[in-house]
Amino acid sequence: MKPIVDPRYSEASAPPLISRFLLQHAVACGHDPELLCRGLGFAPEDLKRPDYRLSFRQSYRLVRRALQVLGDNGLGLTVGSRQTPVSWGLAGLAMLACPDLGTALDLGLRYQWHIGSLLDYHIEIVDDQVLFYATPRFFDPEVAVFYLEEAFASSLAIVRFLTGADLVASHIEVQYPAPPHAQRYAELFRCPVRFACEHNRMQFPAAWLQLPLPTRDDYAAAEACMLLDNAGRHEQGLSDLIETIEREVRKRLESPPSLSQLASQLNLSERTLRRRIGEAGLSYHAIVDELRRTRALQLLGQRDNRLIDVACATGFSDVRNFRRAFKRWTGVTPRTAKQRIAQE
Repeated sequence: MKPIVDPRYSEASAPPLISRFLLQHAVACGHDPELLCRGLGFAPEDLKRPDYRLSFRQSYRLVRRALQVLGDNGLGLTVGSRQTPVSWGLAGLAMLACPDLGTALDLGLRYQWHIGSLLDYHIEIVDDQVLFYATPRFFDPEVAVFYLEEAFASSLAIVRFLTGADLVASHIEVQYPAPPHAQRYAELFRCPVRFACEHNRMQFPAAWLQLPLPTRDDYAAAEACMLLDNAGRHEQGLSDLIETIEREVRKRLESPPSLSQLASQLNLSERTLRRRIGEAGLSYHAIVDELRRTRALQLLGQRDNRLIDVACATGFSDVRNFRRAFKRWTGVTPRTAKQRIAQE
């Protein structure tokens, strides 16, 4: 049986913002952007068009090539730390016009599809702390570190720009082992950074959310949101639905809800939910399968996890069934995948 491939991986649907900044950095380092893009299905000039879209596959291949050419000495940190709200296009401009940081972050999360994010973001508030989570949509160990570095570096840089304050997070956790350039994390973030953790998240005081923004303009914020809402409304609606389904399944991955249970929870008929998932080019089975695969790879990257524990956490009571599923997902055994992840 062929592995299930999420069509969103190959569909040209993501604004190329990160790719554009990556190429800008490559040019500043003296490299030819045409050579970096050769054979990827797009040219550097394409990335300057507001209506141009890349697939996740194209974006990932560009990152892999850039890492080979430029070297992986914290490339994601470099690309992310140089961004401002303007880097995020119309959504970033809308954030600038918000009354306070909390409203701006809510807006950024709502329109993350327009920002061209290659990760999924969400926020939880626990006591007096905000937990800002970043989750890769597609597991690719060759470039996962780059995208997570870029995510946290750009998010902090933009928060500092929005507020005009030199804010320092409480701490940062990432799932991958400490890279050779770990010292750069300390220099950039100036807070404790913990590697090989269960989640990818940044924690900061909830008091930040009340910080006023000096560039507040209620009219400009409303106008920008209206334009964003009118752009790709149908596609965004499907994306929101899939993200909601993924979030609910991820909560109970060891025993996912049935499609009928999920439909009832979403106040939809099972037939309607199945149809809308199909409109996104997916099936419910494919969504659950992809979440299990991603979670299994994340858990295998944590040194102390036993295979039986990973199997149970991803909904398998039998290790042999888990091994077969994992081989179908990735083409390799769990042991081989664990060795590869450890080498990243």
